[in-house]
Amino acid sequence: MYIDLTLSIDIQDPIIAKASADPDSYMSRGHIGTHLDVYGGQAFPPPHYCMRRGLLIDARDAGEEIGLAILAGRELQAGDFLIFHTGHLARHVYGSRPYYQTQPRFSWDLVEHLAERDTGFIGLDFPGMRSGPEHNTADRIVGSRGGYVIENLANVDRLHAEAGDRTFLVCTGWTGFQGSTGLSCRVVAHLD
Repeated sequence: MYIDLTLSIDIQDPIIAKASADPDSYMSRGHIGTHLDVYGGQAFPPPHYCMRRGLLIDARDAGEEIGLAILAGRELQAGDFLIFHTGHLARHVYGSRPYYQTQPRFSWDLVEHLAERDTGFIGLDFPGMRSGPEHNTADRIVGSRGGYVIENLANVDRLHAEAGDRTFLVCTGWTGFQGSTGLSCRVVAHLD
């Protein structure tokens, strides 16, 4: 079974017009829809990153800040694609003010732990591990160890219903736009 985790955005969506109108915005630099962040000279993911072992982390009851305790009892491996299910995208319209203003955030302990564990991808159903200027700082911590953050994943509730705590395969493709700090992605989970 394949579950597409890519957020589909209609070309007529007002968020597209907003991104086009401001060439200096994050959105105009690729931070729109499902995308991965690359900052500070971080290279594109190597080709072998396109296939990763996936693991879903249920963070729906974690509250406003998701702490290290969310990983209790989970067997993580270096290179994993961890998908955090908060239900945020299911509760808020993508691109709306509440989507950005009420997002959950990771504790700094969790960000650093995931980086130290050499996590391949951190997948989020919300806009970022932290918000404001802390967003880039958190991404850089993960990136310093070769990891990447993929934001705005869709259909995570369906993936949770189908996979639960089982591992699965995640297939990811990304654009190669030189100079962009956000690379558009296609993310698909494959469950046996």
